[in-house]
Amino acid sequence: MPWGFYGRTDELRMTVEIIGRNRWFFAKMTGRRRIGKTTLIQRAIQTTGGKPILYVQTPDSAPAGVLSAVDDALESFNVSPDRFARPRTLAEFARLVSSLVQAGYIVVLDEFQYFNRAHLLPFCSSLQAEVDTLSAQADRVPGGLIVLGSIHTEMPALLEDRNAPLFNRTTDEIELTHLDIASVLAILREHADTSPERLLFLWTLFEGVLSSIATVTSKGCSEASEPHYCGGSFLKARRPCAPRPRTGFSRNFAADTTSCSSSSPDTMVACTATYRSTCAK
Repeated sequence: MPWGFYGRTDELRMTVEIIGRNRWFFAKMTGRRRIGKTTLIQRAIQTTGGKPILYVQTPDSAPAGVLSAVDDALESFNVSPDRFARPRTLAEFARLVSSLVQAGYIVVLDEFQYFNRAHLLPFCSSLQAEVDTLSAQADRVPGGLIVLGSIHTEMPALLEDRNAPLFNRTTDEIELTHLDIASVLAILREHADTSPERLLFLWTLFEGVLSSIATVTSKGCSEASEPHYCGGSFLKARRPCAPRPRTGFSRNFAADTTSCSSSSPDTMVACTATYRSTCAK
């Protein structure tokens, strides 16, 4: 069965409302990697009637790498080069964003936190001028800009620091956390089973991170006879399907869970529960 859209009722309603205004907006959406930010935006745009979109996955690279990613995105989303010239500088990229939203596009810049790098900060200064112009004529601008970020310390530095060029420019903010248990149960009804053991296992190990649950079930773990089968496959992997850990503790967890993966289901649950409780402190 194909994967549908699960949970996120409030976040979807908010995003649909923002896009459906048909006037300029500058929205910030934050949440850990693979939590479902891009999927939420796709769903919202479908719900509002399919506005044209440009989605750029910002690389952690020099300006040339960012501009190359923009070129690729323009090609992928069939943005006419006759109407919208390809940018060759970060300032031209900022002007392109302005031109697109004035034409009704929803521009999505993913991994926006990378613009906090010293060599990319000039883009924010150029974007500030464009945002101020767009805000002054908001009623006549049918599109908008959504910036997505997964590193919380970097996003506030770009958008909330009083000395930042884009300080106090956003019109809307949405934060995505994990899915609730009801949404995880809806996933299990369609792709596995709703036994208490399976729910406890998936919630303990992955909480409500949809991409991790999807990866596990797509690899056939939903048909395993014992819950620790999935955990063993996941935890023993050289590069688990979860995002690469960024903290020392989570790196140690990824390296030191071999003993958990070969244990009984009860031990498996206890081990992952200990990890979760320690992280929460």
